[in-house]
Amino acid sequence: MRAGRKDEWNSVCSETNRKALSTLTSPSIDRYSRKPVETFSDRTQRTYIKLFLGILVGFIAFVMLCWGGWRAYTTFESRHLTRRGAAHLGGNDLRQATLSAARAIQLNPQNTEALRLMAKISEAGNDRGAVEWRRKVLEIEPRSPADFVAFVECAARFNEVSAAQGAMDRADPSLRGTAEYHVAAARLAEAKKDFAAADNEWTQALALAPNNAAYRLQYGIALLRTDDTSKREQGLSILQSLRGDEKQRAAATRALLGNGALRHENGEKLAELARELQEYPEATFSDRLLYADILRQLRDPKFTEYLTKLEQGAANKTSDLANLITWLRGSGMSLVALDYARTLPPEQLNKWPVSLAMAEAYAKVGDWATLEKVINSQQWGRYEFLRHAYLALASRKQDKATVADREWSSAEKAAGTQPDMLLALARAAMEWGWQTEAVRVLWTLADQPASKFEALQTLYQRYVDAQDTPGLYRVLTRLAELKPEDLAVQNNFAQVGLLLNVDIGRVNRVAEEVYRKEPTNSAYAATYAFALYTRRDTQGALQIMNKLDAAKLNEPSIAAYYGIFLASAGDKDRAKEYLDKAESAKLLPEEKDLVAKAKLNLK
Repeated sequence: MRAGRKDEWNSVCSETNRKALSTLTSPSIDRYSRKPVETFSDRTQRTYIKLFLGILVGFIAFVMLCWGGWRAYTTFESRHLTRRGAAHLGGNDLRQATLSAARAIQLNPQNTEALRLMAKISEAGNDRGAVEWRRKVLEIEPRSPADFVAFVECAARFNEVSAAQGAMDRADPSLRGTAEYHVAAARLAEAKKDFAAADNEWTQALALAPNNAAYRLQYGIALLRTDDTSKREQGLSILQSLRGDEKQRAAATRALLGNGALRHENGEKLAELARELQEYPEATFSDRLLYADILRQLRDPKFTEYLTKLEQGAANKTSDLANLITWLRGSGMSLVALDYARTLPPEQLNKWPVSLAMAEAYAKVGDWATLEKVINSQQWGRYEFLRHAYLALASRKQDKATVADREWSSAEKAAGTQPDMLLALARAAMEWGWQTEAVRVLWTLADQPASKFEALQTLYQRYVDAQDTPGLYRVLTRLAELKPEDLAVQNNFAQVGLLLNVDIGRVNRVAEEVYRKEPTNSAYAATYAFALYTRRDTQGALQIMNKLDAAKLNEPSIAAYYGIFLASAGDKDRAKEYLDKAESAKLLPEEKDLVAKAKLNLK
């Protein structure tokens, strides 16, 4: 073979061998489609992948189905429990209503109907926790006019004026200018005792919704509070006309009764109004107690028969029974209440709030041994802290000091940091005259954000009544930090600090700042003048005081300081005149000492 042909043949063989080798080491080729043919391992791998993805998708679908089913169940069950709770509330069974509403909220924290129900239950039980429930609803539905008004009304009812004012200031823009906004403003004005402003707000609400009978009712009530005879007559006319409206007649009649009692109207006339009120189908048990109270005060022969009727009707209704026993105790008939209770089954008396009403009745008559025996084996649920408090009272009255201290500690522990519980505990201690315990609980309340302002205000008044200047300064230090914009608080802080000679630099600065902002205020002027006086600048103090008019200088508390400054300046005749006027002033011990020293300088 020639060399050229041999090389060509070798080339062809090499190419053939290369293709053959390639065929052995690469996927099979379908000779018709020219595509790779899957091997067994490839098919197995793809099968596993499909199986894995199928299981994953199925698992996700199962989880989503379970989650969706659970959501549907919790939503349905939460609504069902809310309806059940509303039914219990309608039947005055507050305990069962609370349990149903609480469970509904646990299942669905965003269930506004359940939150509203819990607020209504709290309001029915006069529980301050209602404010927080109303707040939660408003946070979820900030544009709801009804919930906005409900929150402000609730806050105003429990004297949380700052919370109500904050809601007004932060109101959703869509609410401003509406009738509901003016209604809320009216409620806030009423809480502030600014009845002129309330009258104006009800007028504006009625102008925006002239056909709203509820607004007409409140407008009529507002007119009764005025000193203008013609306006009061207009208010009476409005309320009388609303007695023909089935939805407003009960409230209108109550308002007329309240006005009549306030103005000492004829008892027979009031009794007739009360009789009509308690006969309305929508009348409450409280309306029936009101009628009974009027009959009692009039010494009407029908009272005994009507009281028996009330006792029979209340026997199987927990809330009515508690209200009846409480009313009997408050009307000086605690023994009647206890005799009536003996006719009732023990399980009825052990239910809340009947158990509390009975404890109050035993305490009223001073039957401490029976009180201790009865409540020692009871359980008061959420109000267990009050049971321990009453056990402490019964023990202390029987000279069991160690037991009393232990029970009171248990009461404080059970109340924890819950503002409504602590407040109830503080009120109980104040009612029993337990000053040390009351103050301790109030200071615990002062550490809670939701109740600190009210607690500090209560402490302030208690320290004023007790003439406890150091305690007063402690409260004012907290109030000054809490209310930096409140000039009255800042002025009192500076005044008491000057009297105690503490934190001199700060109190002097505060006294001057307050005076500069409102120099015509006699109290602020007296405090700043006193600050100058403590720095031995008597003439500067007198210059400040001399800018006040005679009427302000003659106010007893202001006259005391003016007399002190005049005595220091050597103006004895005028000093005596003003120091004598200070005799009727309610002064702190340190102020009394200053006045006494000034009088000595006159001799």
